[in-house]
Amino acid sequence: MAIPPTNGMAIAALILVFVFFPLGIIFGHVARGQIRRTGESGKGLASAVLIIGYLQVALMVGVVAVAAILVALGAH
Repeated sequence: MAIPPTNGMAIAALILVFVFFPLGIIFGHVARGQIRRTGESGKGLASAVLIIGYLQVALMVGVVAVAAILVALGAH
C-alpha cells in the first residue's frame, strides 16, 4: 500500500506561517480543504500551521492591547 503524498499547500503554509502568518493561516485552511477532498497526507501539518498562526494572532492582539493601555496610562 502506497503512502499518499503530502499536500504541497500544507508545506507552503508551514513556511509562510513563519514569514507572514496571515497568509500562512489562509494557506492552512485551503490545505485542509484540499486534504479532505483528495485524501493526501498532511492534515496534522495543516492543523499545526493553523494553531501556530492563530497563536501568533493572539500574541499580536495582546501586544497591541498592552501597548494601548501603557500609552493611555502614560498620557495622563
